[in-house]
Amino acid sequence: MFTALLIASLVAPSNTLSTSASVEDLQTDFETAVACRQIDGRKVWKGELAYYIQSYVYEGEAAASEEAADAVLPEDNSAETVKEFEEACSLAGSAGPHARK
Repeated sequence: MFTALLIASLVAPSNTLSTSASVEDLQTDFETAVACRQIDGRKVWKGELAYYIQSYVYEGEAAASEEAADAVLPEDNSAETVKEFEEACSLAGSAGPHARK
């Protein structure tokens, strides 16, 4: 089992976690999320509660390892941001969970 660093949202208007999902809920959701196409060179997954995007290691903005991901909650983001994730995941669904292999 691996741990994910879940941050409330990539582009949320506030730094607070959505009232609809706890960090534990998001962690469980991330562990079973389906891999999608990358966005800007970062891995993306779709869960039942949120989309997830590979975190940046902020020094030089390099992508972090797969275990570090930011939760992108649809209710906390603009319609444009959600649409970008929907498009990245439009072909996902039959690929299965992203579990490390």
